[in-house]
Amino acid sequence: MQTFEYSLPAKLIYRYGNFIITPLLSIHLASSIFLITKGWYFTILALVNLAILIIVNVYYIKTYKLFPFKIMTDNEKMICSNFFLSKKKIEIKHGDISKIDGGIFSTYPTRPIYILDGKNNITIGFYSHVSKFQKLLTIILSNIPQKIYNDLIDKIKEKK
Repeated sequence: MQTFEYSLPAKLIYRYGNFIITPLLSIHLASSIFLITKGWYFTILALVNLAILIIVNVYYIKTYKLFPFKIMTDNEKMICSNFFLSKKKIEIKHGDISKIDGGIFSTYPTRPIYILDGKNNITIGFYSHVSKFQKLLTIILSNIPQKIYNDLIDKIKEKK
């Protein structure tokens, strides 16, 4: 079984970036709200700050729930662990994967890849910043059902 993890800088950004961004945006939002009485344009600024704050927090909450920071895999299954503030371990058999989406399979290769285990209704994701990303993807693609593999190859050909 091979283990794939994120580098320290990537782990810091994906796990703890929210703890820096949210207070800064909150301070800016509070100052914009305080200055609304000084001019109407501070209302727009406050709304933009609020929208950015919501988007950032939704993104991080999704990352905390779906993204393991340790993936162990072989030719039969993946064991995903080290979720943020959770000791859960998720096991996904390659044969149970019903959909792979995002990343190089979408129009945006820098986005994360999502894997759906249709049998157990489990979704996990990982970024291309995981160590040996190409090797991890190769192991997954070489062991998923042939129909899903063919669909993914067709998607990649359409994007080119």
